Amino acid sequence: MLSLTAGDAERPGLLGYIKGLRFIRIEAFDTDAAVTATELLRFGHSWAAVHAARPSPVHPAGRYLLTLTPKAYAGTGVQAVHPDQ
Repeated sequence: MLSLTAGDAERPGLLGYIKGLRFIRIEAFDTDAAVTATELLRFGHSWAAVHAARPSPVHPAGRYLLTLTPKAYAGTGVQAVHPDQ
């Protein structure tokens, strides 16, 4: 949710559009996700690369993340996919 909020700040209407897509599931940004986000930030990754799509105990393989900038996620464990792929 944090990433969608940041994205909507840059591109107004993005959050409403994504929310309306039936095949998109928005994951909660809970304490475990916050711990992971903090670790990524401390290792120098930008806020753009901090996502619940990273591998976790619940989702060991991670989740796919649809993004226009998949290279921003290199080395984070996020399975980033461009819409054209």
